[in-house]
Amino acid sequence: MRNSVMANVEFCFKGEFIDACAAIDLDLCLRHGEPMHYIYHELGAQNGIGTHTYEFDVMVMEPVEFSHPTGLACRFLADGHLDFDALHQAWEAEKIDDILKPIALRHLGIARLEEHPAIKAALVEAYLAS
Repeated sequence: MRNSVMANVEFCFKGEFIDACAAIDLDLCLRHGEPMHYIYHELGAQNGIGTHTYEFDVMVMEPVEFSHPTGLACRFLADGHLDFDALHQAWEAEKIDDILKPIALRHLGIARLEEHPAIKAALVEAYLAS
């Protein structure tokens, strides 16, 4: 997991206090259209809470608090809140960089693409147009 967080949700079910936590691989999470949907499913799976149960229905009504970020998540976590929109944009940009850097080295002899902003912009535009 290059990018991860711990997710925690607290709720009561049938008079029992439940404190569910899960390690979330954000590289997997961000591939889904609904990151919170993925996170609640991971919380359920890692805590023995089935997705077709009343317990799960109660859990998803409570907010998730995030902690212990790694990778890009460190820049987008504040006071237990993770800015998914900004994180997703940064993650997409990093993913594109990972694709373009070897191409720039192999075809243009450029080892540090970030030192050539015009070429990088052209490569990014070509990649996004495809």
